[in-house]
Amino acid sequence: MHILILGAGYAGLHTAIELDNLVRNQPDLAQITLVDQNSYHQIVQLLHLTATAAIQTDEAIVPLNKIMQQRAVQIRQGCAAQIKPLQRQVVLQDGQTLDYDRLVIALGAETNYGGVPGAREHTFPLRTFDEALRLRNHIVARFAAAAKTADPAEQRTLLTFALVGGGYTGCQLAGELAAWAPDLCQEFDVPRQEVRIALLDRSKFLLKQFGSWATRNAERILDRRGVSIYLDTPVERVEPRGLYVSGDRVLRAGTIIWAGGIRAPALLAESGLPVDASGRAFVDRYLRVRDQALIFAAGDCANVPDPADGTVPATASYAMRQGTHLADTLASEIEGIAPRTYEPLKLGEVVSLGPGEAIGDPLGVPVFGKTAELMKKGIEAWYRSTLE
Repeated sequence: MHILILGAGYAGLHTAIELDNLVRNQPDLAQITLVDQNSYHQIVQLLHLTATAAIQTDEAIVPLNKIMQQRAVQIRQGCAAQIKPLQRQVVLQDGQTLDYDRLVIALGAETNYGGVPGAREHTFPLRTFDEALRLRNHIVARFAAAAKTADPAEQRTLLTFALVGGGYTGCQLAGELAAWAPDLCQEFDVPRQEVRIALLDRSKFLLKQFGSWATRNAERILDRRGVSIYLDTPVERVEPRGLYVSGDRVLRAGTIIWAGGIRAPALLAESGLPVDASGRAFVDRYLRVRDQALIFAAGDCANVPDPADGTVPATASYAMRQGTHLADTLASEIEGIAPRTYEPLKLGEVVSLGPGEAIGDPLGVPVFGKTAELMKKGIEAWYRSTLE
């Protein structure tokens, strides 16, 4: 049986790793191919640290050949352009065609600009390693330019950073950027009081995934770091150096970062698979795509049902565990036994808010401050150990 996995993110990579573990003693039963457009696995939870120079440049990526060096998983670098369910084929952008007996779609998600005019053209997303590097270089360049200008208004604009979206990415990036700013001010000899970091969200909450208690604590922590927070503030349009928000008010900013949501790649809908309003494939309790006996989906590109809450959240921890479950399901199919249904395990999440600060709800218990930060670092260290 040839099992083709599209995407080496949290879900796809762990499907490949765990499936290899399960069939290692019976290598003739399955051939596993992992396809990704990059030669590395991105630890997306660390990209905000890459973007703010808080870690070494390559700390947020791990080469796939290093992860798979002791495994019987074939790695193909390429980008899927079309899925042909009837032919059991995937066509890559370079024209190559890959056949499969079982297909796992784990292509992650892309930035969702929500139809806001100018957002795609004039903002910086933060979903990939390349985007993190581009943003980091841009931030440094803004400080360098601010140091050279004699115009106070121009300097103020260059040193204003607007982050749209008060979820995980927006809050984490705001906290790290505020911590990085003093070093950049010292390096380029610009006044710290001229640096403005604004975090905007269309809802009345920050980190609404956790609840209102998280909003209060996140606001307190970020405010102490010098981040201005604007809640209940939808962005109506974006121009090269300005955000227009409700009431046609304008915020001038030399850097606008978009963390306002995600959607699945258009490939799923274009291939005729059943998708929701965010482009995610509908799957059943076995993570099998609706009406497709041979295709599975997991992670951010899958609409995974949760009996308690409707849909499983699109987070790295859920994606990783879905990958592990899919490996077990596929191994069961290879062996001809009935697979188990997927049951979401709510372990909670932890989000950093800059050095020394974090917030989260591990096992449903609210935590913040240094305790949460230590837990966050422990989770990151544990995750790296799963790639060995």
